[in-house]
Amino acid sequence: MRPPGMLACLLVLLALGLPAAAAEEKAAPAPPGGELWFDPTQLPSFTGTVERYLPNPRGETDALLFREGPQVVFPPDVAAAVQRVAPPGETLVVWGIRARRAPVITMLAFGATGEDTPTVVERPYWRRAGVDPQDRMQRLQVAGKVMQPYYSPQGETVGAILDDGTVVMLPQDAADSKDLAELLRPGATLAAEGLGTAAPDRRALRADRIGKDPETLRPVAAPATAEQPAPR
Repeated sequence: MRPPGMLACLLVLLALGLPAAAAEEKAAPAPPGGELWFDPTQLPSFTGTVERYLPNPRGETDALLFREGPQVVFPPDVAAAVQRVAPPGETLVVWGIRARRAPVITMLAFGATGEDTPTVVERPYWRRAGVDPQDRMQRLQVAGKVMQPYYSPQGETVGAILDDGTVVMLPQDAADSKDLAELLRPGATLAAEGLGTAAPDRRALRADRIGKDPETLRPVAAPATAEQPAPR
């Protein structure tokens, strides 16, 4: 299905009159100047302090953590602009949509304060990137304690964020397994292996093996379906 256009999303939001909710939310004044034909500050706003930026297995930055807890997702092509506005430790105002089931916000516009003219995200990040360019990736093994689950924009659990900021992503639907869900809960110990990218201050991988520690790693398997019953 093709993601909805920016205009359509804005019209739906405004028509529904969705309430603001999240880290810290408040109505913001209309932007000065008139650079845009619509006012993005009519959207719900979410204010928080940037704890850290999060990489994906491709090595791109496409999310951040607010110190207050919520995750914020955005397309990699605006990452540099967001980081200039709000380096780690600074306040960021995000206008966007919060998922129903989890504390994750899809960014539609952002600014340093509610009084600034918002920068609008032209192509909202409704789904994280699919196929990874394996020529830029390497085999990684990581281990640590889970800080919190890693969410899709729709609020689905798709992995975990470790205490050191390492991102562990799982294949689609794998996190729905009851067995894996226990490994992804906050405070759990987690080890994983798979293809990803690493730098001195950031690591992310798409796990194909997972366990409580490196000695108990096992292949990641999606939950059984009606067409593919669980093995006996």
